[in-house]
Amino acid sequence: MIYTAIDTFYLTDEQLANSPSRKDGIDEATETTLRIYGCDLIQESGILLRLPQAVMATGQILFHRFYCKKSFAQFDVKKVAASCIWLASKLEENPRKARQVIIVFHRMECRKENFPMKHLDLYSKKYLDLKMELSRTEINILKEMGFICHVEHPHKYLSTYLATLETPPKLRQEAWKLANDSLRTTLCVRFKSEVVACGVVYAAARRFQVPLPENPPWWKAFDGEKSEIDEICRVLAHLYSLPKTQYIAVCKDSKMSDYELKDMANKYGETKEEHVLKSKSDRSSEVIGETCKDRDRKRKRDRDTNMSFICI
Repeated sequence: MIYTAIDTFYLTDEQLANSPSRKDGIDEATETTLRIYGCDLIQESGILLRLPQAVMATGQILFHRFYCKKSFAQFDVKKVAASCIWLASKLEENPRKARQVIIVFHRMECRKENFPMKHLDLYSKKYLDLKMELSRTEINILKEMGFICHVEHPHKYLSTYLATLETPPKLRQEAWKLANDSLRTTLCVRFKSEVVACGVVYAAARRFQVPLPENPPWWKAFDGEKSEIDEICRVLAHLYSLPKTQYIAVCKDSKMSDYELKDMANKYGETKEEHVLKSKSDRSSEVIGETCKDRDRKRKRDRDTNMSFICI
């Protein structure tokens, strides 16, 4: 089996149990719910954006990796999900515009939260704030990943395993569905993708009572271990036993970091308190207004100069 050298983002059970969200007082059930909710947002938005399944899979893996390093209390799950699908679309060479991602997530939020379906004005302050937040969250994701965004999907190995074992079509379809659902759990940050592929094949075979070689065990040929396969099946069974997830507001009021406030204060000569009172869109309006004033003054000066030549 060939392993990719940069595909090394895997955590132990102890590290997952001491995640940043857990340290911020978020219990395991709430963290699991928010992870599933965020992955559902990525999957649904990818369908609405007409993206291939590989993009959604990459976005979900990035989502899980990010929350292994950051807490749900610090970064809102909706904003991170939007940035993950946006970043994944570029990584998988199926890019979508920020405007498209923002509109899709705006409509999904209105539908899920039973808000009135209102048109999002592309020139409004709300849209500008959402666009800036989308870009800023994407930068935070890249920084936490160390700009190493390589991922491997279990689907990559699944086709080979199923063809080698000569499985029937119904088992192949079930295994593919299980591979998609496995990305809603933390399996992608606990086990290598080839091991997850073994687990979903085993689970699909057990469901349809399809016998597979056991002497020697078939998973040995794919570098799998029975204990790992049993854990993957247990996690998938727990996933299907959970009710439909709902959004849980655990994120604190997001504020700019001290570094960003200091940088903006040095640039514009303002104190931290003054900067907090001004939104970024207001600051952009000020800059545009000053530019327009400078252009008007220049035009007036040129016009006066031309008039003086005419008088002469």
